Amino acid sequence: MKKLLIATLALAPLAYAGAAEAQGTARGAQRGVEDGTAAAGPVGGVVGGAVGAATGTVGGVLGTDPDPARRARENRREERIERQERR
Repeated sequence: MKKLLIATLALAPLAYAGAAEAQGTARGAQRGVEDGTAAAGPVGGVVGGAVGAATGTVGGVLGTDPDPARRARENRREERIERQERR
């Protein structure tokens, strides 16, 4: 049991890094559980869920963008519209 706990704690940063992209408590917890389970099994899922929920909550409070690619697509679309209007 002690070895499993040590392995889980060693792999928890992987779950944390994956969950850092999540936005909101529920999405953060879900992403943390998925990443933690993939990295360290069931115990990693528990740790990843807790860390992901905390990260998602903090991200939601700070207003971080959950999908930077979406913002880039919107910017490109606006630029295309502006170019068409100038013609």
